Amino acid sequence: MKKYTYLLSVILVLISCKSNHRVVTSKSPPIKRTSKTQKTTKPVPTNSAKTTETASVESVSTSTTTNRIIRKALSFKVTKYKYGGISKSGMDCSGLMYASFKSANVELPRRSIDQSKKGVRVSQSKAQKGDLVFFKTGGKGRINHVGLVVSVNGRDVKFVHSSSSRGVMISSLKEGYWSNAFSQVRRVYSSSAANSSTSSPIVSPKGNSYVVKKGDTLYAIARKYTGVSASNIMNHNKLGSTSLSPGMVLKIPKRI
Repeated sequence: MKKYTYLLSVILVLISCKSNHRVVTSKSPPIKRTSKTQKTTKPVPTNSAKTTETASVESVSTSTTTNRIIRKALSFKVTKYKYGGISKSGMDCSGLMYASFKSANVELPRRSIDQSKKGVRVSQSKAQKGDLVFFKTGGKGRINHVGLVVSVNGRDVKFVHSSSSRGVMISSLKEGYWSNAFSQVRRVYSSSAANSSTSSPIVSPKGNSYVVKKGDTLYAIARKYTGVSASNIMNHNKLGSTSLSPGMVLKIPKRI
């Protein structure tokens, strides 16, 4: 009996020593370390730096005499056909050529048959922008239609002309009708006219004047005009020497 009493007292002591407080262990939430990411910004192009080029390739090319003539001819697109006309109120094929070349101070005859006698004849395979292309459409075996070459892409030669049915338009020598009616190509401006500002007139400019360009000499200018010599130009302009400066306007004397 004493033994049981002793055990009971030991058990009571142990129970009384046990803590009534719960130890709560909680895992602290992980600390998120946020690293600042550097933003990479792409440079935004600005318009502050303006291009200082004085002329683009196109502006240079369109400053040539040939392209000026072509540009004038294209400005008449969709103008109605009018026999004998030379304006936007109406024009025929030769009138279109006459008005276009006149804008560059180059005088052409008024009729297509007479225009076909100017300049030099070239083969169709060597056609260039600015050349005149002639046709025989009337069935009488003589030239009665003319167009102005505006582009050449291999064998595809396109020309602007005034058609009696559709007015001023662009056609191609690859088209059956124009291929069959084709007569000849003539050049009234040198082959360098499309790409160089030093183009040489085969038809004398209207007003018999010439604007000196860089590299020009009196002898080279004289060769552009039939029957005119360097001394003729010197005397006509009362020049004291043969030296020239770009931009100088020379009066070209009539054929001697």
